Amino acid sequence: MKSQFLKNKAESLETYVFENNQKLIPTSALITIYKPGGELEFISETAMNIGSDGLLSYDLTAINNEVATADYRAIISYVYSGKTYYLTLFYDVVNSKLLNVITDRDLVAELPQLKDSGWMVHGTAKSGSLTTIIDSELKIYEDDYFTGGLAYSIDKDETRVVTDFVSDTGTLSVEDFGSAITTDKYVLTRSFTREIQRAFEKVEERLIRVGKRPELVLDSYDLREVHLYYSVAEVCKGLVIESGSLWWEMWKDYESKAEVVFSAINFKYDTSGDGYITGGESSSTLSVLKTGRA
Repeated sequence: MKSQFLKNKAESLETYVFENNQKLIPTSALITIYKPGGELEFISETAMNIGSDGLLSYDLTAINNEVATADYRAIISYVYSGKTYYLTLFYDVVNSKLLNVITDRDLVAELPQLKDSGWMVHGTAKSGSLTTIIDSELKIYEDDYFTGGLAYSIDKDETRVVTDFVSDTGTLSVEDFGSAITTDKYVLTRSFTREIQRAFEKVEERLIRVGKRPELVLDSYDLREVHLYYSVAEVCKGLVIESGSLWWEMWKDYESKAEVVFSAINFKYDTSGDGYITGGESSSTLSVLKTGRA
């Protein structure tokens, strides 16, 4: 989905660039931004910040974001291995954003069986350091499987956020422990952040498909139930090994639940685009689906 920035708020435009599914770390990058609907530049070939992991960022000021409208166009030129490449991004400035209001614990509360399916993993480190836990037994999990989750050292009685996971070596990168990990017993609590984000994007796509702009839905909690069901469906889908299995059935069941809820949902919709609900500004997707009109 396109990036969105709040009207009259300073925010950072961020992106990565990729080649062969790998993040690149450019040596330099410049950004030019055009106002919607034409070739009028208001930021011209200005240097971007480049993070150690290749994250390109540019700090938009409140003045840059003073007009709420769609399709600002950013042209990024970046240098990698001595060659210059170009990337075009579009973004919107909006009066409000549709927000994710679902957490990992919401998913487990909805479907407790998730606790028994890789949500929590117990193990003993083979080695480590202040910032790593290494265990070859973890190689069965995909890259970033535990990223964003929590690592608890039973021996130290300390919990740290997992910042990265590399499957090939079974290595977890974590925020600093008080002392180095050696052969500590640990408990990993996985985060469902990726599945929740995929479900959030699906909710946005469904809104767009029925002619609604996600940023004009003023109360994110109106969509909480449908987002929760899509999120559980995404987690179940990731656990499917074969068609017709329990997780396959749950995936399909929760997707169906989400569709039923979405078809009958009512939400506060800012038809005028002024950032406020006035008069009878609300919407039901049920009427949209029946009539085919936005």
